[in-house]
Amino acid sequence: MSEEQKPFVKDNAVSSEYDPMLKESGVASDDKRDMNSASFLFMVLGFGYLFPYHALAQPVDYWHLLFPTFEVDFEISWAYNIASVTTLFLIVWLGGKQWYTGRIVGGFIVQVVVLAVLPASYFVLKNETQNLVMVLGSAVVVAIATSFLDSSVFSLANLFPSGGIESVQLGMGFSMVVTSFYRLVTKAFFSSSMVVEATMLYFFVGAITVGCGIFAYYQLLRLPITTHCLSNATQDIVRMSLVKKIWAQELMVTLTYATSLAIWPGVISVIPSYNFPQLNKSGWWPLLLLSLFSVSELIGRYLVRYRGGITAKSVWTLVVPRIVLIPLAICCAQGVPGFTHDAVSIAVSVITAVSAGYVGTVSIIVVNDCVEVEEQSATGMLSSFFLNIGLILGSSGGFVIASVFGL
Repeated sequence: MSEEQKPFVKDNAVSSEYDPMLKESGVASDDKRDMNSASFLFMVLGFGYLFPYHALAQPVDYWHLLFPTFEVDFEISWAYNIASVTTLFLIVWLGGKQWYTGRIVGGFIVQVVVLAVLPASYFVLKNETQNLVMVLGSAVVVAIATSFLDSSVFSLANLFPSGGIESVQLGMGFSMVVTSFYRLVTKAFFSSSMVVEATMLYFFVGAITVGCGIFAYYQLLRLPITTHCLSNATQDIVRMSLVKKIWAQELMVTLTYATSLAIWPGVISVIPSYNFPQLNKSGWWPLLLLSLFSVSELIGRYLVRYRGGITAKSVWTLVVPRIVLIPLAICCAQGVPGFTHDAVSIAVSVITAVSAGYVGTVSIIVVNDCVEVEEQSATGMLSSFFLNIGLILGSSGGFVIASVFGL
């Protein structure tokens, strides 16, 4: 490899007496309040823009009511990720310069509208086919809106020190936990026969929650540190020279998310309870397992602050071994001897979730270590694109798994 082709790797050594964000950005210590505020607001943005996708994945009991003859979870995941990757491809390669306000605010508005309209369609649509078109169509619209948000939020966060992208990832983890919590609470609030009413409340509260992302974005723009970081965005268009520099690291991002999506939510949601079969009939077991997955995934994202010396060159040692989790999850769902105990199902789910949160976040952060400051905005868009390629490969793999194993 010639000298000019070697990736630039930043030194991430940070003295314990400094806040990492302040140390890496070169911002005076008296701006720490701005940095902390930016970190919190990025967490709200990450929480808000991914909330609708998790909202579509959580109400498995409602989907069973609408579609009693098949599992729609795989179709939702597949339709969402196909639309997401297609849109991101157009944004990254043909979308031109960033327009943060238009893409972020517009994306949130579309998401809120879909979360309000989707549950209301229950009272209008009359058969399974119409409901399927509505659900999958909503997934596609949400995916397109989320793609604009995804590329823009990642691009903006990448202009900040590593704490910016870490906060976005942490917020994404919180969105999974909160959607699980919302679903458990709304289901518990109503009787077991009132699935529709519980779902109406669930999506209504979700729409309000997503709307908070708009407020967070405008608050972020008011911070002086945002102006400082935006001034570094001299390259916000993806060029082939950048792709050649970081393609290997981006492939690790793709593989990480492909592994996770091959298992979640499809396989996880169909693992039965072997010790408490009554929870299968009531619909509580898949909700509890998905909720446990959400909390565990959030813990993994939080643990990213302890990187243990993982770099862009060594991150593959975390990414590749996770592939073995796919057959383990399938064994739990299929009831293979040795996997017919709830403790085994829970252990596999927790390990998958914690590693998904930790490795997924680390794999994105180390990409930023390989580029110059002026390339970070474009790097954020590219990371978002490769992440979503992983999502579509994973959801497609999950669809194949469901078909082959009859899940």
